[in-house]
Amino acid sequence: MENKIKRIKWLNGMLQKASYAYYGLDNPIMGDTEYDDLYDELQSLEGETGYILAGSPTQKVQGYVLDGFKKVTHTKPMLSANKTKDIKEIKRFLENNDFYCSYKLDGLTLIVRYKDGNFVQGITRGNGIDGEDVTEACRFIRNLPMQIPDKQDIELRGECVISWDEFKRINSTLETQYAHPRNLAAGTLRNLDLNIAKERNLSFIVFESVVPTFPNKYDGLTKLNEIGFECVGRCTGSVEDCVEAMQPEFYPYPTDGLIFELNDTELSKSLGSTSHHENCRIALKWEDELYETKLVDIKWNTSKSGLINPIAVFDPVDLDGAITTRATLHNISYIENLKLGIGDIVRVYRANMVIPKVHDNLTQSNTWELPTKCPSCGGSVEVRNENGSKTLHCSNPYCFSKLLGKLTHFVNKNAINIDGLSEQTLQKFIDLRWLRTFIDIYHLSEHKTEMYKIEGFGKKSVDKLLENIEKSRNTTLDRFIYSLSIPLIGRSASKTIAKYFGVGNAEGFYDTWNDFDFTTLEDFGDTMNKSMHDYFKDNYVMVSKLMNEFTFLNGEDNKAGVDLSDKTFVITGSLNCYKNREELVRAIEQLGGKVSGSVSSKTNYLINNDTESNSSKNKKAKELGVPIISEKDFINMIKI
Repeated sequence: MENKIKRIKWLNGMLQKASYAYYGLDNPIMGDTEYDDLYDELQSLEGETGYILAGSPTQKVQGYVLDGFKKVTHTKPMLSANKTKDIKEIKRFLENNDFYCSYKLDGLTLIVRYKDGNFVQGITRGNGIDGEDVTEACRFIRNLPMQIPDKQDIELRGECVISWDEFKRINSTLETQYAHPRNLAAGTLRNLDLNIAKERNLSFIVFESVVPTFPNKYDGLTKLNEIGFECVGRCTGSVEDCVEAMQPEFYPYPTDGLIFELNDTELSKSLGSTSHHENCRIALKWEDELYETKLVDIKWNTSKSGLINPIAVFDPVDLDGAITTRATLHNISYIENLKLGIGDIVRVYRANMVIPKVHDNLTQSNTWELPTKCPSCGGSVEVRNENGSKTLHCSNPYCFSKLLGKLTHFVNKNAINIDGLSEQTLQKFIDLRWLRTFIDIYHLSEHKTEMYKIEGFGKKSVDKLLENIEKSRNTTLDRFIYSLSIPLIGRSASKTIAKYFGVGNAEGFYDTWNDFDFTTLEDFGDTMNKSMHDYFKDNYVMVSKLMNEFTFLNGEDNKAGVDLSDKTFVITGSLNCYKNREELVRAIEQLGGKVSGSVSSKTNYLINNDTESNSSKNKKAKELGVPIISEKDFINMIKI
């Protein structure tokens, strides 16, 4: 059983990577047949073991918006751990008792409950007595099992965290970045818009079993590992051995210390608790070593979102073996609190042994100056108050730093699809001041003679590029909306909007967006609705002019008015007629149909060129009476 659960976890991770590479990066890491084989294996193992992860590709849970959280009383009070930075105090506490050491995770404490092998409830720590019911958000925690092979009642305590790698990935997509994964994890789990939780890779790490209790806690965590839960990293040995072995840089999740826990459950109970902490454990908090240095500058860098980030530049200092000269200052409020000034003596450290930070300012001259112009384009700037912190932003919608990211997205194959306009080429045209808006792309032909003279741009390649630009004038509403880089509006949301208004009805969409409530559409929440209205309000004139550059089609394959509305397709196996799966998916969606990842009673057709295959999808389709058709059958279905 344990090996099968490990295989399920591996398959989940691999399929999610493949899906992201295919749809998010447009860079497939495996073929359709390999993906289908792995998917079928996962589905089969889930049925055999009764173990299903929340993020399983076979589940496809949809996001939505909650009205609020209800309060739930904990089974027993959730107390803290007593803390120290002195190893000697740790030894005095442990005496000669059996103990183990684990990481003190830095996230949002969470309780999960199971009944009859099914996940039934998730609750935050709250005030220690009552927590918030976050059950629905928990369904998007990728490594949290929704079904387990153990049928007894189970209640576990752990930490909802975001790994350092995921933290960096998510922050790179945000205009106002989070200072620490803890804040990001907490903000994600407690966000009423579940579409946000759906897009972020939260993890749940178990550190305690409330029900059932195990005589030996370390062994209990091992057993929970065996039935599919990810448990906190831990070790045994001397206190010194544990401290040496469990440094924060060795762990993928954020930690702020170590927990030394008495292993015997009965002994732990007999020691009781205070109103603050249980007497069976103590935390060793890491003491970051501080280094003095002189602040020589504050650099301001404009990101592609327009957020202008401050960076402290100081005299070189050795931070735990790494020569460092820079550290993030996060935002204006952070600088104000430190009362910084050029020449001040500051103390810096490497937070969690990873990220350089300015701890404090010993001289506090407070002579720093706020930029009055964007360092990238020289445009005006504005100060905003976001999440209680002041941030600086470039007000110029055509700032060069913003422009490259937006143009790169605009021309990608899932948006307007202009082959030949690479990021490098776009940057060159921006530097030449030929590109300042999306609209300028459609006037690049005015620079044709000059393009011929650019090194690496032969006449043939220039003519081909301009030809591709002209071809791109024929598009659909969903591609157009997606190309605009509207915050929170991805491909799926763009398709939902286009399906409602009609993929060729750009004029109808543009005439009614101002009064339209997008929350009436599937999977749209209040934040997405606001984002749509804010964007078009701020870019009304630009969008109007840009639309005039396009002819909006009703769909590449819909010339005969074929309507696949209310029809759901599943695709499996290799393809012969369509270039790839994405092209077939697009053909179905442009005709109003839906594509699902698994066969169910709601499936209308399974597309598989090997109609007699013994794959799990074919078997399932036959059991449910779902027609299995080939690509040619599908083409005949939609043929003029």
